[in-house]
Amino acid sequence: GAGNMVAGNLKQNCWYLLYCKPRQEQRAQQHLANQGFSSFVPVLTVNKLKAGKQVKVTEPMFPRYLFLQISSEQLNLSTIRSTRGVTDFVRFGQQLAQVPNSLITTLSQQQMAQQQQEDQNQPFKPGDELTVLNGPFSGIQAVYQLADGDKRSIVLLNLLGQWVKTAMDNQQISKSQPDKS
Repeated sequence: GAGNMVAGNLKQNCWYLLYCKPRQEQRAQQHLANQGFSSFVPVLTVNKLKAGKQVKVTEPMFPRYLFLQISSEQLNLSTIRSTRGVTDFVRFGQQLAQVPNSLITTLSQQQMAQQQQEDQNQPFKPGDELTVLNGPFSGIQAVYQLADGDKRSIVLLNLLGQWVKTAMDNQQISKSQPDKS
């Protein structure tokens, strides 16, 4: 299995960070794939208001950034930099920015979790009446506004007769009238 990774093995793949042209992350990813490079652009599905309607939009978690996985012998800077959609490698001083594998794993897990949540639909719909379960606002009525990432929601809290917009952890809120669906 995967247990035979040898330390000091030059074939080990590393993740590098590329900076892309505006809104060309997908194009860069496609052109890199055509050259045999594997890359990763984590995306989020967010609800955006367009012409007064809530629409689901998938957009990069880190606009203009792309994670590129390459082994040291594939590391041909000029080839990669001249790829369509790519601006350049991200650098810290002279060093190319490297990204730990653990970060990529975390991001891809988050993305999978969010997509599963998408499949189950969002737990709340805009306008849902909620009750805050815990925390400083426990027991207060709230109205769901929109998702803030995959684990949080923007809600309006009714504080002393004033509606206050705040972001809350989804674990902290539940629908006031449980649906018996």
